[in-house]
Amino acid sequence: MNLSLGNAIAVSTNFIKSNPAVPVYNGEQTPENLYAVIYHIEIGYNQGASQELKQYIIIDYKEFDLSIDSKNQLIEVAKEYCASKNIEEGNNLEIALLDNEEAENFLEKVFNNMKVIRGLITKKD
Repeated sequence: MNLSLGNAIAVSTNFIKSNPAVPVYNGEQTPENLYAVIYHIEIGYNQGASQELKQYIIIDYKEFDLSIDSKNQLIEVAKEYCASKNIEEGNNLEIALLDNEEAENFLEKVFNNMKVIRGLITKKD
């Protein structure tokens, strides 16, 4: 294998925004009943002359062995979340289950980095 770096490619991302995480409970809203967490990331980008918005709804659930029915229930809860935020279904929305430890670690790093960056650029009074 002969790997090499290519020339830099301009990326037209205008912003990346992480919204507050939303817990999903199975039953009463207590820490013991935490079933999943919904993460919502927005990415603004330029598409020709207009600005577009891509939205990612990522569901991180605690159990590693969920049935198809349970996974579908989580997707439905995520759709309820979208409806509550007036997020329309379509090409600019992706809803995904986070069921891979590698992906989960990556997502956690992204959110932590975003917190650091936001802290650096946010003016504190």
